[in-house]
Amino acid sequence: MSFEKLQNTFKSYRRLLEADTLGSFDFFTCIICLDSIDTNAFNLFLDAIKSKNYLYLSKIMPLATHEFTHFIDSTSTVWGINHLRKMNDAYCSNYTKGGTELDFYKAKYFLEYARSLRLPNYYTVVDSNNSPDRPWQTRITMGKQFGLDGKVSDSPILFSQFSNARGEFLARSPVSTVSLLEASAMSNEMAARLTLVNGLDDDTRVVESRIYEKEALDYIYNPKITEYSVCVHILANKLQCKDLFFAFQICSIITRLVLNFPKSLLGKVLETKRMHDILGIPKGHELEDRVRLGITNQNLGILYYLICCALPEDSAEKESKFVPGVEKALSRLGLSLENMRDEATKEVDEIGQELSSSKLSVIRALSKSGVDNFRKIPFPATNLNFSELSLPTVYLGDGVEVRVLGNKKGFLNNIALEDIFNELYEGHQWVERFSEACTA
Repeated sequence: MSFEKLQNTFKSYRRLLEADTLGSFDFFTCIICLDSIDTNAFNLFLDAIKSKNYLYLSKIMPLATHEFTHFIDSTSTVWGINHLRKMNDAYCSNYTKGGTELDFYKAKYFLEYARSLRLPNYYTVVDSNNSPDRPWQTRITMGKQFGLDGKVSDSPILFSQFSNARGEFLARSPVSTVSLLEASAMSNEMAARLTLVNGLDDDTRVVESRIYEKEALDYIYNPKITEYSVCVHILANKLQCKDLFFAFQICSIITRLVLNFPKSLLGKVLETKRMHDILGIPKGHELEDRVRLGITNQNLGILYYLICCALPEDSAEKESKFVPGVEKALSRLGLSLENMRDEATKEVDEIGQELSSSKLSVIRALSKSGVDNFRKIPFPATNLNFSELSLPTVYLGDGVEVRVLGNKKGFLNNIALEDIFNELYEGHQWVERFSEACTA
């Protein structure tokens, strides 16, 4: 029953793009569905783990890695633990959980926040009449969002405009929170796929490497899903990086830093004296003011762009320069990996302690696993070692619940998806019901 309701939720509140047909992550319940995998395919996958059959491993392992990255990012980062807190505040504002009318606004706030993770289609423009001939050209622009009242607000929005090799317009995409989440997930998916490819014999590895490289290039050069690929485009363009896999590795480091950016250090970024030099614009340019306002508003896309602009030009020259390049970028913004890690840990621990007394048992479990996972993930990290982390079970496309990855002693091992869904879906229904009442 919960699986059917969850599928209806995905259809009603799909915050990701229509291209997401293989797997799904629900931001309202933190449940994963591997929609394209049924029980028979999963059993073949289990056999393939022993036989090391690349065909069946490659169908599930990269996909599972992608969706579990969404789960980790949404529960086990600074942004993720704050996501759980917003969810908890909204679901517990219900009068059945002890909330009063003074708390109900938290439900409306959470719904609008969840909707804003991927910005409405209005902000994305695609021209299908022009051929997406490579190489593409990109141009950064900055606009303003419309408020709930329909008027132009002060909240800035970062766009990347894409043109084909002839300079013809292809698409304009916003750099949304989903853009970062998808870049993070795609980076880990790519690492999982490459690990499998590198385990093949020489001749097969060459063939599969070429096949996957073509698939990856087709992915980032698809005008219809540029909101997903925009982060790696920005990074590759800034560093003139032609190695797609290098670009995704650096992108992974930066997206994880942005998702773990502590609120206490935003002020340090705003103190940056020569931000216009980092952005490559004249002093006093309007873009700098909008970037500063975006940082103040905790706009993750704008923060990601600023860090990319601060990277040394040789950051993508070789793998050994990835992390040092990021360290230099942070230094230009008055930061360091050490103080980011310390402040991020404080924020995660503080919110985790707050959520440990939640009225919702699932939130208590998710926050406990979130804090533990956060501490186990290196800072910064290019890849996630899922065998060390607490992960939930998932639904297959035919509604069967299975365990794919995770620590065998994880905090979520004894919690069924039905229990997670029932408690959190009640909160989701309350959020929808109250939000419909907000008409004035």
